[in-house]
Amino acid sequence: MHKIYKFISYFLIPFIYLNTFIRLIKKKEDSNRYKERFGFTNLKKNNEKEVIWIHASSVGEFKSCDLLINHFCKTHNLLITTTTKTAADYAVENYGEKIIHQYAPYDVLPWINKFLHFWKPKLVIWIESDIWPNTIVRLREKKISAIFLNARISPQSFNKWKIFSSYYKFITKSFFGIYAQSKNDLERISKLTDINISYLGNLKLTKKNISLPKYEISEKINIMIASTHQNEENLIIPYLKNISEKYPLINFFIAPRHPHRSKNIYKLLKNKKLDVEYHSKLENDNCRYLIIDSFGKMEEFFTKSDIVFLGGSLIKKGGHNPIEAALANCTIISGPYVFNWQNLYEEMINQNSCLMINEAKELEIKIINLIENKNLIEKYKKNALTFSNTVFFKEDKLLKLLDNKLRYNA
Repeated sequence: MHKIYKFISYFLIPFIYLNTFIRLIKKKEDSNRYKERFGFTNLKKNNEKEVIWIHASSVGEFKSCDLLINHFCKTHNLLITTTTKTAADYAVENYGEKIIHQYAPYDVLPWINKFLHFWKPKLVIWIESDIWPNTIVRLREKKISAIFLNARISPQSFNKWKIFSSYYKFITKSFFGIYAQSKNDLERISKLTDINISYLGNLKLTKKNISLPKYEISEKINIMIASTHQNEENLIIPYLKNISEKYPLINFFIAPRHPHRSKNIYKLLKNKKLDVEYHSKLENDNCRYLIIDSFGKMEEFFTKSDIVFLGGSLIKKGGHNPIEAALANCTIISGPYVFNWQNLYEEMINQNSCLMINEAKELEIKIINLIENKNLIEKYKKNALTFSNTVFFKEDKLLKLLDNKLRYNA
């Protein structure tokens, strides 16, 4: 099976070049850094320090690396690879002095070999769900220690991998350990591999010592519509309009998952004759609808919000991590499609720490009920904050494991 995959990856090389060229024209690719996709680098490393390579594909996965970055940044060259431009921008902006960032090479052997030859990582930490067969198998062939952290596999992916379970088993032999992010993921992955799998909790839920300002409930209530995906705003906005017409002191912050979609959301709101502005161009502090059109603002606006609806949950995207909003002392509402965080939401529901809706029109009903019963807002805020301060991840155990592995490899 692996020989077939390698053959296909070589066959696709001309198409990969063409796709990269098209992305450059459309400015979806960084013109100064696109060669990194092919294993090249113009970066420098401190040859006196060993390299730890952490691969975290997206912004969400990268954010979960905070614990690892702060633990290893002073003792090692910490190489972080991502695949998306948004994750790259976030990494450089927030961790530029602590890490070395490079785009991950495409999963084609000549480019992987070039990358590994330059960086020579002592340890590889693979985060979450990206399975790149050529890269992962090559680590084993070069006897590079690798660990699969925060491993997850959705029910849909599990059903696909079941067809190729022997190949999944072959790939994951490259890891000296696999640590699932939930007990459901542990159960699914254990059916696909012979590697010993453990559960330490979800790396995205490491304990954070955050001191956040508290906002008292007043007549003026701020509602945040966070991490929405394409087509979700179409479902939500008519009901938001009903709320804003009925309650003139209610303001909305709308923060799409991908800020480049802000222009389309602006048009949707304008077509409904709603008072809307971009945060980046804010002139009127009294506007009713504010679009958060840049990265890195989510936490700031969580702290300013009383109620937060978390997107990616009215459509089948799997929902988003509710803990950041809970830490910010918000009342949380989510749609039904939260399969990426199923266990977490079930626990929160059991502890009255969040509200769930089945369809968009229920959002209006839930929000109006909260506005009319402010004691419920306080109740859900308090419960969510209490829940968020539970220790979700066994940090000390993981760091001890990695430190011991590095000493063993020395």
